[in-house]
Amino acid sequence: MKKSTIMKMALASVVTLLWSCQTPDESIEVDSKNNSKTISTTSRAPSCGDMYALVLSGGTSTPVPGGLSSHIYKVDLCSSPTVGYSYLSTLKIGTTLVTSVTGICDMPGVPDYAWAVTGANSNFPQKILKFQISTGAANIAANATAPLQDIENYGNTGLYLAIKEATSSILKVNVGTGVCNPFSSFPSFPQFNGLTFVGNKVQVISGLTNYICSPNYGDILEYDLGANLVGRYSYKNLPANNIFTMKELGFHYDNCCKRWVVGSSSGIISNNFDITPCTPSNPIFLLNTVTSGQPHYAIYDFMVEL
Repeated sequence: MKKSTIMKMALASVVTLLWSCQTPDESIEVDSKNNSKTISTTSRAPSCGDMYALVLSGGTSTPVPGGLSSHIYKVDLCSSPTVGYSYLSTLKIGTTLVTSVTGICDMPGVPDYAWAVTGANSNFPQKILKFQISTGAANIAANATAPLQDIENYGNTGLYLAIKEATSSILKVNVGTGVCNPFSSFPSFPQFNGLTFVGNKVQVISGLTNYICSPNYGDILEYDLGANLVGRYSYKNLPANNIFTMKELGFHYDNCCKRWVVGSSSGIISNNFDITPCTPSNPIFLLNTVTSGQPHYAIYDFMVEL
């Protein structure tokens, strides 16, 4: 065998090995000032547990309107050809419906239970709730010191972040006491509509702004755990599809099938595999809950139970 042929085979083996060892938590960071890109690799394992959505009976605005019943749906993003989407429970305290819940997240280590938060217009305003996913039975865990939306937890580290409702401020939340402290803010944006962890970074989306990739909607800012702004991206939602990102939004990073997923309060679930600004592709339509015959359709948050 020729020496050159042996070298080519060895090089191909090395390339294959490097490709197979890439982690799915690699993300592209974009320096908009210098027009450069870097790859950020994290060590967190993929999150492929059961996924759920917080779905309200209506409403397309932030703050969330009052009087909307709050429901839990099970979601299977990996279903084919359409997303699996089925009603599971309705949030209640005793026999009283909890209206206008604004966010849910996993309760690590406690199967079938999760946290929920409310904003200003719930019949239980500005609360942190503990609820059972399968039944919707809830109780008040704490009074929050701010109206919250879209709470997320960073694995089992004890770090919980949420958006201060109707603002562009991110807060650290103590789910046991309800105390909320500043994490970061971006006053240039009118408000954030959704929050998710991507590896060891946190991303927030502003559904109806298009500063980063005009005229496309869905500006995304990325922070490290020290609250430093480290990336600017875009969901790149086309103006013709503005209901894909109508506020408020469920925003989720799915490391198993669909990557970045948005569920809008207009009832549309969509995804984008690449949020690098101003390059293909645009979001992909996945499901219209309004036309699928669901009685509750405004998607306000996602969570994964590990």
